[in-house]
Amino acid sequence: MATSESTPVPVNRRGNAAVLRRIWRIHFWVALFTAPALVILACSGLVILYSQPLDNWLNRSLFIVEPRGDTVGLDEQVATAREHVAVDYTVDAVTPPPEPGRSTRVDFLPPDAAAYPAAEGNVTQVFVDPYTGDYLGQRSELSGLVGWANQVHRMFGNDAPQAQLPSLGHLIDPSAYPDATIPVGIGNLWMELTAVWILVLLASGIYLWWPRAIEAAKPLLTVRWRRGGRVRWRDVHALTGVVIAVVLVGYVLSGMTWSRYWGENWRAFSSTVAPSTQIDAPSTPAAMGDHDRLGRRIAWTAADDPVYASVPDGSVPQRLSFADVDRIAKGEHMVPGYAIIPPSDSSVDGDTVYGSYTVVNAWPQKVSEQRTLYLNQFTGQTITNATATQDGALSRLTSFGIAMHMGHQYGVLTRILATVACLAVLLSVLTGVLMWWKRRPAGGTGLPAPTGSADRVETPRRAVLLVVTLALGLSVLFPVFGVSLLVVLALEALLARRRRIRESESPDIDESVTLVDAQLSGDKK
Repeated sequence: MATSESTPVPVNRRGNAAVLRRIWRIHFWVALFTAPALVILACSGLVILYSQPLDNWLNRSLFIVEPRGDTVGLDEQVATAREHVAVDYTVDAVTPPPEPGRSTRVDFLPPDAAAYPAAEGNVTQVFVDPYTGDYLGQRSELSGLVGWANQVHRMFGNDAPQAQLPSLGHLIDPSAYPDATIPVGIGNLWMELTAVWILVLLASGIYLWWPRAIEAAKPLLTVRWRRGGRVRWRDVHALTGVVIAVVLVGYVLSGMTWSRYWGENWRAFSSTVAPSTQIDAPSTPAAMGDHDRLGRRIAWTAADDPVYASVPDGSVPQRLSFADVDRIAKGEHMVPGYAIIPPSDSSVDGDTVYGSYTVVNAWPQKVSEQRTLYLNQFTGQTITNATATQDGALSRLTSFGIAMHMGHQYGVLTRILATVACLAVLLSVLTGVLMWWKRRPAGGTGLPAPTGSADRVETPRRAVLLVVTLALGLSVLFPVFGVSLLVVLALEALLARRRRIRESESPDIDESVTLVDAQLSGDKK
C-alpha cells in the first residue's frame, strides 16, 4: 500500500520540474527580447507623464509670462504669430492661455505637411505673450526632450517605412471603411508585437512565482535580504513583477487601443459592436481624425467623428473671430487649455460646404472632461456638443483605459501609480540582469539550455494543452503575434533538428529537480 501511494509523487515531481524548466526558458528568452522595449517605454513614459512641468522648466521663455492687467485681443495675437512663419503656412489650432501667467500658443502647418496616416503631424508652435502681444518664440512639436520622448514611446508612429496590412473594418463594413488595407509604420508595428510578447512575459513570470510544493522554500511576498546575491535579487524581481503585473497588463492593452494597426481594427470592432449615438446634423467631408497630432489633441473616440457643417446666416457670410469663439468656449465652461480649431471649407459638387469652429478640451483628459464643441462659424450657435456619454460602451471603456495610461483619470493618484509602474519596470529589468549575472557559470553565458527530449516527454499533456490554447487565443486577438509565433516555432524546430543527433542523455530526476530549484528559487547555486 505504501508503495502504491508513493509512486505518483516522483512522477508529479518530474512533470512539475519539466513544466518549470520550459516556462523558465520561455520567460528568459522573451525577457531578453522585450527588455530593451520595456526600458524605452518606461523612460519615455516618465517624461510624457511630466510633460507640462518639464516644458515649463526647459522652455520657460516660451510658456511662462508675467501676469499683468488686460490682455491683447486673441486675433491680434494670432496675427502676430502669423508674421513669424512663412506666408503659406495655415493656422492649425489656437490654444488660449490655460491660466494667468501662461502664453498663447498658435499651431501652424506647412503646405507640404504629410497628412495622417502617411506620417505623424509635426506642427510649428508659435508662442505669444497675451498681455503685451509680443512674440516669444517658436519650436517644432517634435523637438526637445518631450517631443523626442513622444516619438520614441510610439516608435515613431506611422512615419515611413510602412506596411499595408488587412483592415478588419473593411471586412465588417466596406462602406464605412472603404480601404481594404491599413498603412502601418514598421516601428509602430514592431511596438505592437513587442507589447503582446510583454503579456507573455508577465504571464510566464506569474506562473514561475506561483506557490507550489516543488519550491516550498520560496517566499511569495517577502524578500530575503540577508541571503544576498542571486537569492535577494530573485525575490525583489519576483515581488516587483507580481505586484505591478495587473497594472502593466492594463497599460499594455490600453496602449494597444491607440496603436496604428491593432488600434484601428479595435476602433472598427468597438464601433460596430457598441456604436455611438449618431448626431443628426449636416457634416463636411473632413473628420476629427484630420486634426489628430502628436499630443493627440483629440480623444480616441473622436477620431471618426465628422466635422459638422455651418449654415450661413445671410447672403454675405462672415466668419466669427477667434476672440468670439474664445468667449463662447469660456461661457460653455470648456476646460482651460482647450484648443480652437478653425473651420475648413470644402467644395462638394461645385457647392461650398462651410466647416465649423471646433473647440476641444485639452488632451490627455479624464473621461468626464472629454468634450468637443462644434460652433457655427457665422453665428456661433452650437451645432452639437459631443461628450463621452454619447460614445458606445467599448469606446468609453477604451477612453477610460487611455486616461489611466496617461495618468489623468484620477489626477495625482493616477500619475503616482503610473510613475511607480515605470520605476518598477526599470527595477525588474535591473534585477533580472543581476540574477543572470549571478547565476552564469565562470566562462559561460548562463543562457538556458535547449529543451531536451526528457522535458518534452515529462511535460504533462494538460500543461501543453493550456499553453497551446492560450497561444492560439493571443494569435487570434493579435494576428501579428501569431505570425511571429510561427516564425519562432519554425526556428525552434530547425535548431532542434540540428542538435537532435547530438542530444545527450537527460539528467536523472533528482538532478533535474535540483536544477529547477537552483534556477528558479535561488536557494542553491
